[in-house]
Amino acid sequence: MLLHRAVECCPLHVELWLALARLETYDQARKVLNKAREKLDKEPAIWITAAKLEEANENTQSVSKTIERGVESLQREGLDIDREAWLKEAEAAERAGSVLTCHAIVKNTIGVGVDDEDRKRTWIADAEECTKRGSIETARAIYAHALSVFVTKKSIWLKAAQLEKSHGTRESLEAVLVKAVKYNPKAEVLWLMHAKEKWLAGDVPAARAVLQEAYAAIPVSEEIWLAAFKIEFENNEPERARMLLTKARERGGAERVWMKSAIVERELGNLNEERRLLEEVLKLFPSFFKLWLMLGQMEDRIGRGAKAKEVYENGLKHCPGCIPLWLSLANL
Repeated sequence: MLLHRAVECCPLHVELWLALARLETYDQARKVLNKAREKLDKEPAIWITAAKLEEANENTQSVSKTIERGVESLQREGLDIDREAWLKEAEAAERAGSVLTCHAIVKNTIGVGVDDEDRKRTWIADAEECTKRGSIETARAIYAHALSVFVTKKSIWLKAAQLEKSHGTRESLEAVLVKAVKYNPKAEVLWLMHAKEKWLAGDVPAARAVLQEAYAAIPVSEEIWLAAFKIEFENNEPERARMLLTKARERGGAERVWMKSAIVERELGNLNEERRLLEEVLKLFPSFFKLWLMLGQMEDRIGRGAKAKEVYENGLKHCPGCIPLWLSLANL
């Protein structure tokens, strides 16, 4: 009764209205807030409280609509929407446990007053600052809005994925990465991150499946072939690893693909195949010093010092400034 009397006597004091609404049932609280809006048509707190009320009563569809209507109403009344102030309100809503209200505030105000060319940079900075302050849901909401505008910007997807990796769940990270590669099928780094996370989670078949999708999207990506090789090699599947590298070489794989191929043969004890691969690739890439080192070390390993010396000398003809080759030759 006291607060009812208070708002009658002091109808322009927003805290009294909010205090009264908090004490009422859902239906009565809505009526109180409607009356408050009539008296204080330029007060954002009333709209935010109304959104929180809807969220608390599981009226999820009404939360975003309430904030959207509120922002439109306040602008009609001539109130400037202070983006920074509303962002603080979003963080406050997050701290209060009103996550949907937090997201709705971000969605409807984060772009106010930001020039088009500055949006990406500004929103990433906003999200990073929120993350530093521990406002993870607010940062998540900012990235979600940014991605609704810049759906093909892999840098934002990477930021959003990193947020989930550091502060979310395996499921939330997976959801971001699935969308990321869907909208950016040519973004090698996103496929690699997706596959790596599957692998780190111990789901090797899923990591393979991701990389198979990646092959289809970017068949010429050496990084994707090498990632697939690494998964097989480190999971003691040398035949799978060998097959992948063979395919990669057939598709025009560069020095690293050939080098990894030689390493596989060395690990399997296939000396002749290791030598064949190294000699063949040195015809293609004679200035890649690591290949000369590998061939020389192989010859030295099996006691063919004179042959190793010859390899290192040939390598230095192509790579005269290579310190490791000079040292290897000197150490024979």
